[in-house]
Amino acid sequence: MREPEFNKINAVLDRAQFAIQQIQNKVAELARKKAAALTLEEIAAVDLMADELLQQLRKVSDAIHSGNPAPHLQLVSDTE
Repeated sequence: MREPEFNKINAVLDRAQFAIQQIQNKVAELARKKAAALTLEEIAAVDLMADELLQQLRKVSDAIHSGNPAPHLQLVSDTE
């Protein structure tokens, strides 16, 4: 593998790792909010935010295919 290609893949993996860390932080925050929620409306709002985080996680998962012995990346734009 050529070094420029390796660097590009490494940069994409770094961005994916950063995105996953951000999602993990938000999930922990949502868990605290849900535990503190007193009304059904507050719980529904937390659930809506959790659904959005799940969609973000799916995008990261779709971008990194690990079903084969040599995982590869599917580069997608930020606007998808």
